[in-house]
Amino acid sequence: MHTLDFIVQPRLAPATSLAADGHFLHVVGRPSRTRVGILRIYELTGDVVSLGRYHLVPNAQVQDAAQLVRRHSGGRAVAFGDGFIGLSLVLPHRSALFSDDPIALAPYQVMNRYVRGILEGCKLVNLSAFYPGRDLITVDRRVLGLVSFEVDHNGALLFEAVIANRRDFGLLPALLDRVDPGGVIKAEMLAPSDTTCLAHELRTELSIEEVAEMVRRGYERQFGLAFEPHTLSPLEQQAIEVTAAHEFHDERWLRQRRERPDLDHHGLERVQLGLFETYFSLEQERFIKDIVFAGDFIANSPAIERLEHDLRLCPAEWRAIDAVASEIFAQPENYILGIGRVRAIADTICKGLGG
Repeated sequence: MHTLDFIVQPRLAPATSLAADGHFLHVVGRPSRTRVGILRIYELTGDVVSLGRYHLVPNAQVQDAAQLVRRHSGGRAVAFGDGFIGLSLVLPHRSALFSDDPIALAPYQVMNRYVRGILEGCKLVNLSAFYPGRDLITVDRRVLGLVSFEVDHNGALLFEAVIANRRDFGLLPALLDRVDPGGVIKAEMLAPSDTTCLAHELRTELSIEEVAEMVRRGYERQFGLAFEPHTLSPLEQQAIEVTAAHEFHDERWLRQRRERPDLDHHGLERVQLGLFETYFSLEQERFIKDIVFAGDFIANSPAIERLEHDLRLCPAEWRAIDAVASEIFAQPENYILGIGRVRAIADTICKGLGG
């Protein structure tokens, strides 16, 4: 039986929550740890727009109460903050609850497997939640939650979920109007009839502690896990506070992908999760000079870093681009989900070339 640390954190600042995930990703595989991983249930304060790792953000600063937050994992933009519950499951590798082999689970299986603890928790409160595939949790085809995941440079897994508790994802259009009036952030807009929340389905409001208990029991039953309540030590709190101050408070994390006028070519493809975009410039009209991928896709960040690096000075033609992308995503540790076949990468770039 695997044992995991269990952490419940109400009303966090977004930077603190991001830093907590960063800290646990860094330490989860250390031999000194007595637990196999960490399950963290948390709330963010205020009105929040949760962006996937690869969304562009506007250059202009918008002074508004709604906050823009960039997740560690990719995927869609969704409403977050007050009235929503966040879930972070951190494990030494993506297959840790199933095998000692880090690549035993194929990338497309990861969300399908780890979402089952949430579904089981919903079942315990007589709520029939369903994972139809891709990145959403639904109830009677109405969106209740979003899931995604990241695998970092050391192979550690962060499985993330946002669950609508007292408010629903139909808030997104109003929040985007406040933080991005120029429409840089492209997102699928859900109608009120397309969304739901726990309070609506259960006819009662749950506290974060009650949702955490529901989720914990779901993971225990689904995976045969044991959980030990974990209170952050002074050293852990200090490490997280330092990380929050240095990596997530000065907007470097948020604005790592932003509008850049020097990237004057743009390719866009509508894909399974929404939009897949590439922004790039050319050298001598024959080679890719610089390139940034953006949109709703889910991928491990080391693979995207390598893709953007290896495409620089690549000939700007389909076969050469596809060869670079295919080599990277042929590696079993790498993945890109939500765009269909890997050839979509070359297809999208060539749209920006006019080809």
